[in-house]
Amino acid sequence: MKKQSRTVPFRFKECSLLPISTGIRAQTLRELRSAIPEIPESSLYYHFWGRMLRPHIPESEFNNDFASWADGGLGDIELAEELSAINPVKSQNLEELRPILEDILEARLEAGDFLSWKKADREFYFIACKKFMFDTGRQTESLEDFPVAVKTSSRQSFFHHFLDGRRRSPEGKDDFSLWLEQFGERTEDIRARLSRVDSYLFSLGELKGQIVMLLEKGLGKGGTK
Repeated sequence: MKKQSRTVPFRFKECSLLPISTGIRAQTLRELRSAIPEIPESSLYYHFWGRMLRPHIPESEFNNDFASWADGGLGDIELAEELSAINPVKSQNLEELRPILEDILEARLEAGDFLSWKKADREFYFIACKKFMFDTGRQTESLEDFPVAVKTSSRQSFFHHFLDGRRRSPEGKDDFSLWLEQFGERTEDIRARLSRVDSYLFSLGELKGQIVMLLEKGLGKGGTK
């Protein structure tokens, strides 16, 4: 008789970002453009993803710090919308974002109007960061309990496993989907649904609610038969 393999439990971890000053700042659009080639990769990470781990900052209609500054600092709503349209999920790595930023800013500078040289109401401070990971001590190995476990996890834990998990995985898979793979065909449908969720179009709270809903429907009664 073939011995059934034991389920590997899902261990919940959390992450936090330690902000590190780069000493680089900009008060005009030209200064912002000039700084992009100089900033470290972790600064790109911080300004595109870090806002999701800053609960004291209210949800913004713009998806990254560059877009928020263009709107709030320069009053350039068109540039803000263009910068906000950058979706880092579609890039293979963070370095691919650098030339995208440069092209958008360069095109705006070429317009030559007063906004290209106007001093912003507030300076843009480039922040680098270091990511720390912690084991929470929480774990589950039951498909039935998994949706509740994800629902009650912290925002730092959800960010680490779903958003940052996709960035860490060579295949672009989140940690939840990778764990569900061990159950084979039973979780094939829910894994496909999770893979189709764009992790950059929603606030962290909205995204977590959407993922929990998918898990509850996919792993609920009859969902894994």
